[in-house]
Amino acid sequence: MRYGTFVLTPDRGWFHPKEAAFRDHDVTMVAIRNITLLADGTVVLLNELNGPTESILDALGETEDDMIDYQLTDTDDGKLLRCHFHPTELVDSLLTLLEEFAVLPEYPLEFVDPAQSSLKLTLIAEEAALREMIDVIPGGVSVDLLRIGTYDPESKTLFSGLTERKREVVREAVEKGYYEIPREVTCEEIAAELDCSAGTVAEHLQAIESQFVTEIVPAGYDTTARESMRPLGST
Repeated sequence: MRYGTFVLTPDRGWFHPKEAAFRDHDVTMVAIRNITLLADGTVVLLNELNGPTESILDALGETEDDMIDYQLTDTDDGKLLRCHFHPTELVDSLLTLLEEFAVLPEYPLEFVDPAQSSLKLTLIAEEAALREMIDVIPGGVSVDLLRIGTYDPESKTLFSGLTERKREVVREAVEKGYYEIPREVTCEEIAAELDCSAGTVAEHLQAIESQFVTEIVPAGYDTTARESMRPLGST
């Protein structure tokens, strides 16, 4: 079994108009946690976002003609948006190709350049299928092949499940001795190395620690109290 890692960039800057609306409202797209093309031709997507709740809802309101329903949930590291929508022709074509070539995406799919919706994804399939799929990817999107290799499911770890930015932060923290006893570096010092704020470093590390602990010791708590559901057209 093989894998291919690619970066897809839509020529017009977005796969779906809601992405442009998010940018207009200073909402950052972080990753796609899951995306599914349903039998009726609609799509269900779980998106990780950073931005104020009202800004996200305002952006969704601007693209409500394509939306069927959505649900927004606060997390310790941002927001998760589940939305059910009518796809653009490009999104429909790309998801249909995954089915035609029996290709499995490995989640999360990361937005490496949210400013133009550049999406980094790893696809699992036979190498011939991967290369054939690249040849028939529809116009309107550029494809950069980063690597093709042998897929090893045993290499899947908690670390590899983090977004690229989180991996960068936690790697720097470990290398500089943040988790040594006593602690050998501060968030301010890590932030100076990564050219970001100490608050951002602290938020990332707290979210990573929470994610790791939850994976190791299932908490089984009910998160419904933190979920906000709003029907389209409501105020």
